[in-house]
Amino acid sequence: MKKTAKFGGSSVANSTQIKKVCDIVLNDKEICAVVISAPGKRYSNDIKVTDLLIDLYEKYRNKDPKYKEQLENIIKRYEEIVLDLKLDEKLLDDFRLILNKYLDEIDDSFYLENAIKSCGEDFNARLIAKYISSLGYKCSYLSPKEAGILVEHTINEPIILEETYNNIKRFKDDDRLFIIPGFYAISPQGKIITFQRGGSDITGSIVARGLECDIYENFTDMSYIYTAHPNLIDNPKPITNITYREMRELSYNGFEIFQEDAVAPLLKNNIKIQVKNTNDPNNGGTIIETKRNNIKENPIIGISNVGDFLAFNITEYLMNKQVGYINKLLDIFEYQHIPVEHIPTGIDSLSILIRKKYITSEFQMQNIINTIKTNFDFDEFEIIDDLSAIAIVGEGLKNIMTQTLYKISKTFDEENIKLEAIIQGASNNSLFVFIKKENEKLAIQKLYKEFFN
Repeated sequence: MKKTAKFGGSSVANSTQIKKVCDIVLNDKEICAVVISAPGKRYSNDIKVTDLLIDLYEKYRNKDPKYKEQLENIIKRYEEIVLDLKLDEKLLDDFRLILNKYLDEIDDSFYLENAIKSCGEDFNARLIAKYISSLGYKCSYLSPKEAGILVEHTINEPIILEETYNNIKRFKDDDRLFIIPGFYAISPQGKIITFQRGGSDITGSIVARGLECDIYENFTDMSYIYTAHPNLIDNPKPITNITYREMRELSYNGFEIFQEDAVAPLLKNNIKIQVKNTNDPNNGGTIIETKRNNIKENPIIGISNVGDFLAFNITEYLMNKQVGYINKLLDIFEYQHIPVEHIPTGIDSLSILIRKKYITSEFQMQNIINTIKTNFDFDEFEIIDDLSAIAIVGEGLKNIMTQTLYKISKTFDEENIKLEAIIQGASNNSLFVFIKKENEKLAIQKLYKEFFN
């Protein structure tokens, strides 16, 4: 059995947590590589190191002299860890030198921002590797550049280059324990490119596939993935086994415990994922794999609040007779680099549903509205900006679709919740209901009771 383990920000937020991580790793000889996140929050109103780094970049870009003060605040976060672990304080000088080098030498603002953001994971991996080595173990820091984790930058997300896996494979028979910073990779031109937030999950899955591991262990501050978010439901049922497809649906649609894109590198090699708790590593754990055997008993695996949505509703007589109508409309959103999630249609009407977060300014919104008004001779045009989506996910959903639709309708009728739209996923393992934002929490609680109690 061969494993890659990844530890999230709360797991490596301070020296106490880092010691727990090292105990887990050093007591499991099957772990051959460890992917490390940036230090997360030490307490509820603390600031994550990645957010401190983003603020450092913003201050530097805006020529705010306080950027130097922020740089030192970042060094102090690591100083606390370095001193507690009794490591050589020269590490702190190295970290300061790296930050200043990036600020001084990278002219392009995009690449500078990426380089600065990557330092949270990079510094933490360096010091953890030093700490494990100080305990007498054969351990090495391995940067994404040395490992050969290569991506092509695109306007949306970096694309992992296939040669990455062969590059990492060079290390699969090495007897050293490798400590690798998550969250970032290298372009073919040698530039640092970060993944989206939570991207250390992606690094972990890349490493697990490259090293030909059997299991990718993802350590967080929770023992399971749950059937609903614990902030919305008291004591939701734990999920012990879930499929890749179900996990990706839930992750994309609101579950924050696992980055949805992290599943992709593992699919080809059928590498299992196990979600575990750093603070209770020997108990619980959700297994994510290709299939699950309890679909008949648990046809629905989870319910999730997807997020806030906008609906652009257009009615035009004989719309269905016009060739390319939808395509022409979608071009407007493509030009603005806005992903369209759903397109419910009727004979003379359609709705464009997008996540509210993609509209980043009033100017952008007005631009979309003006372009639609200029290019379409509609009879009615309406924007609904207070929608919330709820996802119901499960591989067995296709077998109980009629009952599920009945339960949703009955629940909403009893609670006087208006159903704005309902959409069945193309794979038949997901169902999306759209309601007004004000009813979101009540709807999830009532639907959870209907499906899981």
